[in-house]
Amino acid sequence: MLNKKWFLGLATMSALTLAACGNGGAADEGTVDEGTTDEEVVETEDGEEFEAPTTGGEGVLDVWTFTDEASTMINDYYLEEFPDLGYEINISEIPTEEFETQLDPVFGTDSAPDVIFAEQAFVKKYVESGMLVDLGQYDDLVNGAEATYEYVKEIGTQEDTTFVMNSWQTTPGAFFYRQDLASEYLGIESPEDMQAAINDWDGFLETARELKEASDGSVYMVSSRGDLNHPYYMSREQGWVVDGELVIDEQLYELLDTAKTMVDEGLMMDADPQGEEYFAAMNGDEVLGYSLPTWGMHFWLKPNADETAGNWRMVTGPTSYFRGGTWIGITQTSDMQDEAADLIQWLTTSEDFMTTWAEDTGDVVSNENVVESVRGDYEEEFLGGQNHYDAFADAIPAIDGSIITEYDQTISGAFDDLALTPYSKGEITQEEAIEAFKLEVQNLYPNLQVD
Repeated sequence: MLNKKWFLGLATMSALTLAACGNGGAADEGTVDEGTTDEEVVETEDGEEFEAPTTGGEGVLDVWTFTDEASTMINDYYLEEFPDLGYEINISEIPTEEFETQLDPVFGTDSAPDVIFAEQAFVKKYVESGMLVDLGQYDDLVNGAEATYEYVKEIGTQEDTTFVMNSWQTTPGAFFYRQDLASEYLGIESPEDMQAAINDWDGFLETARELKEASDGSVYMVSSRGDLNHPYYMSREQGWVVDGELVIDEQLYELLDTAKTMVDEGLMMDADPQGEEYFAAMNGDEVLGYSLPTWGMHFWLKPNADETAGNWRMVTGPTSYFRGGTWIGITQTSDMQDEAADLIQWLTTSEDFMTTWAEDTGDVVSNENVVESVRGDYEEEFLGGQNHYDAFADAIPAIDGSIITEYDQTISGAFDDLALTPYSKGEITQEEAIEAFKLEVQNLYPNLQVD
């Protein structure tokens, strides 16, 4: 999952030690561990020096994460279940935008952590690194993962079929919309009617035009290009790179056309994705809806829409898609691989834990048995009593994990910056946009074939 605090200004990294006392005492929660090794100054490929997060040394299980969920799951759940581990767990929480920069220089060395939490945008880079432990050697973990949704395991599996990372969650996406605005301007009174209206991108555009006309241009269909690119990216038939060659899926050309049409016709606010205006509109009456995944409702929409709470609903939208997710793996340099495997096994396969986690947080978990057992029990007040869990559960089978590659974060960023944004704003032609994008990919990855 994406780091939920970055848009509120998170810019610091905290190290939390969660001590499991071997004498039967309770876990020492929230204590700060100075570690048994000094902070190490490391250097990036660009020559930038920085202090790496503190590691705990021998007898300490070091965990590096970009999401604050790790601390919650380990401190409030794992250590409550297993208070007598006999070793400490040291968690370093690093902002998402700094995670790769801090991990890469030490990855594969003795300074690396034992366990890493990796986000979907860059998880395949670590999956294919050859520096993670084969989880297939742990029978209990493998047996427990039989109930894990296939796309989750597929993303955590190397091309050579070695299973190296697993996740506790799934992250299907949806279109969250304002029911009050839909009723007033479109005459749409239910999620079923909304889904029928925007069941494909032609319907989405037509509904946006109707909304503009009915509201005299005061209400936009969506806030930004981010409400388009993720559904399009994650509904492609092929990933960015196939057999060493850049692939520009036909969906991406349609994305360019849809975005430009919406900007040209004034159907989109055209705010910066995840910018101040993007979040502010969640509390106003200028935007009908947002494309967000499971965690987006809890960590982006709810905190920024207190004045509109209860008026929101969710539907699949024009296409099924997913966004984000967190995978956990063990570094080969770890001297606590078995202990790390125990942690991953429990967090990603324990049905008791995932049932509790789902009930406590509303997170859509990766265990199909748990999802099926809890999906009928939810009423989300923020969504006017709608059962979001049931709706998300229906979307999971359509997720295709095969399109995720180790190049995704960099290449998707290049496409957004050099093609989608300038083309949708009318600054360059589509041909110029594609050419600029291809040149950037070739510069970034000289070994890829770019035609």
